Amino acid sequence: MVLLLLRGSRFKVIFITTLLFCAILLYYIQQNHYQIRNALSYATRPLWDKADGPEEVISHYYAEGMKFDAHTCKLHGWDSRQDQANLKVFDAVLFSTELDLLEIRMNELDGIVDKFFIVESNATFTGNPKEAYFANNRGRFKKFEEKIVYTLIPGSVLRDGQSPWDVESYTRDVMTHLIRDHVREHPSGTAPLVLMSDLDEIPSRHTLQLLKACDFGPSIHLQLRNFLYSFEWYLGPSSWRASVHLWRPNSYYRHSKSGERALADAGWHCSYCFRTLGEYVTKMKGFSHADRIGGHPELLEVRRIQEVICKGTDIFGMLPEAYSYLDLFHQLNLEPYKSAVDLPLYLLENSERFSFLLPGGCVRHE
Repeated sequence: MVLLLLRGSRFKVIFITTLLFCAILLYYIQQNHYQIRNALSYATRPLWDKADGPEEVISHYYAEGMKFDAHTCKLHGWDSRQDQANLKVFDAVLFSTELDLLEIRMNELDGIVDKFFIVESNATFTGNPKEAYFANNRGRFKKFEEKIVYTLIPGSVLRDGQSPWDVESYTRDVMTHLIRDHVREHPSGTAPLVLMSDLDEIPSRHTLQLLKACDFGPSIHLQLRNFLYSFEWYLGPSSWRASVHLWRPNSYYRHSKSGERALADAGWHCSYCFRTLGEYVTKMKGFSHADRIGGHPELLEVRRIQEVICKGTDIFGMLPEAYSYLDLFHQLNLEPYKSAVDLPLYLLENSERFSFLLPGGCVRHE
């Protein structure tokens, strides 16, 4: 009898312990479902997925002093453009907080771009209010004033059923109409070239000079060298969403795949390359992937953000989005990139102001 009671008591202890373990496990899964899905998905991605970028990468030929003539076009497999004297080049970006990158971008492209189209809002894609940074700092870009075509979208909180992706899509539609209106009001007889890229995707000046001189077709993607936090952490030539289009009446502003061709080594993508820790928090809370924070407000702690910037690890604590295990292991174990060769000229000429973007400059201001 005593033995049966002992067995029954032991069974109850095991049963209650199991229930507690299952409850704790379910709670953990609920609180970390995004991170768990990410770990499972990204850890196995090389087995079931492949990169969704353009299939054909066109060799890019350039050396200092190179002329953009018929020989250079032929070297790339293209003919010379016959109407380049009347051809306008437009740069179109959605702006959030990146004043430093915008200054570097506009100085890099000033010699080739005819108009800079800028759309910003006083709210993030997630509906959080924010400063209209460009509008409030427009004097910083006075030298480009005659080239700037700007509009401000009044921000608001998300409506029921509305997602950050919906807001981003609407913002891109605003840019489409801004470009269409300008082209209609300022006809030149020649369809302009429009650079469509995120602000942190900066093509080199000589890339746009080449594309203006040569007939590459209706559109082409730009393969960019991909950096994280600064030009100290090099991920590889994996960025491809930036593109250049010959603008037609049915063209629209996009950040998606539009063809199977990309021009190799066409510039730089500097992701999360901010001066202050506050800008990192604004970005993490305000962009379309803000759900990565989930129930983990500790991800927004500035001390932790400062640590990952100096270590070159993922700001959300996630695995890299890689399509081969070689790339996955490389991005998990980044080594500081010591070279600062072939970076934007304006960045290097003003290295004291922009030291946080150069090797060894990982410390940010709060």
